[in-house]
Amino acid sequence: MVSLPLFLGNVVLAPIFVWFLLRKGYSTQSRVIGFGWLAVFILWPSLSSHTPDTTQVASSASTTSSPSRPVDQHPESTATYAQVNADIGCKSSYSDQKKDDIFKAKYKDHWMTWSGEAVLLESDEASLNVDGVGTQDLRVVFADKNAGYDLAKGSRMKVRFLMKNAGGCFLPFGGREATVVR
Repeated sequence: MVSLPLFLGNVVLAPIFVWFLLRKGYSTQSRVIGFGWLAVFILWPSLSSHTPDTTQVASSASTTSSPSRPVDQHPESTATYAQVNADIGCKSSYSDQKKDDIFKAKYKDHWMTWSGEAVLLESDEASLNVDGVGTQDLRVVFADKNAGYDLAKGSRMKVRFLMKNAGGCFLPFGGREATVVR
């Protein structure tokens, strides 16, 4: 996935640069080099997205329990929202650096299961009010991109997710690969 600034830089700035090379005073060699770089900038995102990550391929091949399903390398956490919020969230009294260190060591890339009220819903993501105060405490992106399609705002749900982003007083905790636990 290419970031928006990189995409805009390639699509907007590179053609403008090459356009200036069409003015009088620039050699044919300069123009060829400029148009060559324009082609690289335009084609690079599509070429880089098709290159397989050899470390990922190698690690998934060596950690499979069966030929079709890789073993999950992420630990399971039983920490509740209240515990995580007290350690690293709005309720924490630690310094920002210590909160970052705790997040990386105890929570990031750990499987969590939390319950809450659905306050924002899309087919591929949901935001939950876990503590009943304020609005959203947790924003998750579903593993199945249509998992949220039939869910209803205001309903209570339990989700299992891979923790990716620390929350705080203003931003929700964030997770990926979420599934609704029935």
